Amino acid sequence: MKTKSSKRVIASLATVSIATALTAACGSTETSTPAATGESTKAPATSTASTAPATISLAQPDGGRVWKDDNVVTKEIEKKANVKLNVNMMPNNDFNAKFNVLAASGDIPDMSRLGAFDYQKYVDQGLFLDITKLIDQYAPNLKKNLKPELWELTKHKGKQFVIPYENGAGKEVPAVRKDWLDAMNMKMPTNLDEFEQMLKAFTFNDPDKNGKNDTYGMGMANSFAETFMPIFGAYGIAPGMFASSVPMNSYLKDNKIVPVAVSPEYKEALAYIKKLWDAKVIDPELFTIKPDQAQQKIAQGKIGYFAAWWSTAPQTLIQQLKMKEIVPNVKWEPVAPGIKGPEGKSGMLSFGNVGATIAISAKTKNPEAVLRFLDYMSTDEGWELNHYGIKGTHYTSINEPRTPEGQKAFDEKWLDPLSQIVSRVDIQNKINAATKDPIAIENNRFIDAAASYTLISDIFYGIPATDEQNTLGPDVAKYEVEMFLKFVTGAEPLSNWDAYVDGWKKKGGKSLLDSKVKKYNELKSSNIASGI
Repeated sequence: MKTKSSKRVIASLATVSIATALTAACGSTETSTPAATGESTKAPATSTASTAPATISLAQPDGGRVWKDDNVVTKEIEKKANVKLNVNMMPNNDFNAKFNVLAASGDIPDMSRLGAFDYQKYVDQGLFLDITKLIDQYAPNLKKNLKPELWELTKHKGKQFVIPYENGAGKEVPAVRKDWLDAMNMKMPTNLDEFEQMLKAFTFNDPDKNGKNDTYGMGMANSFAETFMPIFGAYGIAPGMFASSVPMNSYLKDNKIVPVAVSPEYKEALAYIKKLWDAKVIDPELFTIKPDQAQQKIAQGKIGYFAAWWSTAPQTLIQQLKMKEIVPNVKWEPVAPGIKGPEGKSGMLSFGNVGATIAISAKTKNPEAVLRFLDYMSTDEGWELNHYGIKGTHYTSINEPRTPEGQKAFDEKWLDPLSQIVSRVDIQNKINAATKDPIAIENNRFIDAAASYTLISDIFYGIPATDEQNTLGPDVAKYEVEMFLKFVTGAEPLSNWDAYVDGWKKKGGKSLLDSKVKKYNELKSSNIASGI
């Protein structure tokens, strides 16, 4: 029997963790099959070919991968690049804290893979090598294979201290049970009205035809933040609290920067979400259930819609949780082209086109060897070896699935531990287009959908964090999440919106915004005003 669990939701408000507001944000976009990559970028001849391998060290988040000292793939990479690698792979959740300790000691490895703009916290401490002139000399492939705007975006005070890793800015997909739509003779929703009607039908019209009142239109897969993103997108916004514990997603209007979390569009979106909650078409456990439990509920066929990382439907649900064995006729379909709001807007959060960076230590004894290693990884040969292993062992044809040995290694997460060091989006796009592997083809449907939405960017993307952002941001974020839950569940009426905005300012939101606007104007040589 369906019951509205408002009391349970409200009781959990004090324990809401910002860290879990958006999970699974580091999922791999790796597909399972290599494919034709077009003309080859040959590995560069190296003057060190006849010398002893240079030992170079690397620290990186593990990205769900495992380092094996006897990995034949990394051994081959070492041979080709004439290096000996000393790799420290740390759990994703612990990496930042552990790197802070290394940075404080001044003893960092030769290479460090950092989050998109995390280098900005350390570069003025003199930790990183200025590679502005060295890139052209020792890493021409790396320079050529990354877009000029990525290099420009990651400059610091006019100098290049890091190597950008290109990110696919579109990561999340709203997904619908297409088999339920077909069973009820409904079409894919294109606007908020149709979306609401679909959720009601999925909740009350027995879409699975089992004669039981046991389904909900909307559920959660990884976080409630992702779940509601398409609704916010229908109002043309992407809330910052859903991206990190240090929020300030904002947009430019009439030469003023407006924070999303206190904008009129945000209030309108809250009113719509509350209407869905009151209609009981949202799983009442959505705000309290753990991600793994939420995914199990979806896999059991109890939920008709969710929004999450692109890989959730084809990989987590179908491959890992074997949903087709539980619901043989299940068919997940990305909502396309998106859910339009009152003014015809639609969109999803942009994760930006810088996914990470590699910083080289200012104390490295052999910067040339480090750059030559990275340059080799950027060649067609190096990239394919790094991602797919030894041809004839881990795969036999670039247009076919991996060999059983290769697939086993890939599934065990040890085949490609260095695959998130150097990006070649051009190669990956060719692989996605040419693959004949049915698993990869299914993955690509969702990857392509994620990239196809209107992507809503934060105007402060790439702007360094301010002191106010670091000190006040967590409290502002916590307040935003708490009030979001209260407004949606009815613990706080939306008529108290003005009081919420005042509270946001007092928590530090106004000071945080002013500091970001000031930094923005300094770096952009502009004169934009604060919008609140």
